[in-house]
Amino acid sequence: MPVDYSRLATDYDAVRGSETEDREYWFAGLSEAGHLRPGDRILDLGAGTGRFSRLAAEAGEVVAADLSLDMLARARGKGPFALVRADARALPFREQTFDLVLLVMVLHQLADYPRALREVARVSRRVAIATSDMRTRSMGLLDEAFPSLLAIDRARFPLIPAIVEALRAAGFRDVTVQEKPFRRIIPVAQEIDRVRRKYLSTFDLLPPGEFEAGVAFLERELPRCCPDGFDASAAFTFVGASR
Repeated sequence: MPVDYSRLATDYDAVRGSETEDREYWFAGLSEAGHLRPGDRILDLGAGTGRFSRLAAEAGEVVAADLSLDMLARARGKGPFALVRADARALPFREQTFDLVLLVMVLHQLADYPRALREVARVSRRVAIATSDMRTRSMGLLDEAFPSLLAIDRARFPLIPAIVEALRAAGFRDVTVQEKPFRRIIPVAQEIDRVRRKYLSTFDLLPPGEFEAGVAFLERELPRCCPDGFDASAAFTFVGASR
């Protein structure tokens, strides 16, 4: 069952974190991993609605690329960056067009991520990747609500050593890996709303009936067990590499 990206585009920004969170956690981690420099030419690959393209445009010249026209439509007008519809497996750019490519929670969405990384190496000198290490990831009460969720995500997300190997095979050197803790407490009503809107793309891949049963479980259990808010604490991995 494919993920419905046109559906994701509709609610994508509404179920994400704040601009402060994007800037101080996600973009700070990407900037460090990718050795971001003022004036860099940046490709935000799998840019979605342009959340990070907008931040990157404060530092350099940015192209936001995504396969989904619905996502790109949501990105339009967010900042001084160009929009390009592109398949990561065959990027429509010349060699070494960019100084840095950003890939934020994108690799698990790609059918052939090693091929995409070879394309990234062709068009850029550096890359910064944000992903999740599913060997250690826990979703807390969501794991209980949706029994298939973690197994599906573990099958979707590339392992960190495999990403490092794919980067080196693509021609990148000086690969760095850093795991950064993330903490966020979300009001119960907000978390239930995020789940109802399927803020995780994996919700589209659950077996029939599991999503509806899981939502009912959370509506019953979250207010009881988490009166002070749902703890979305986790750790995400930032991988950087240069040629």
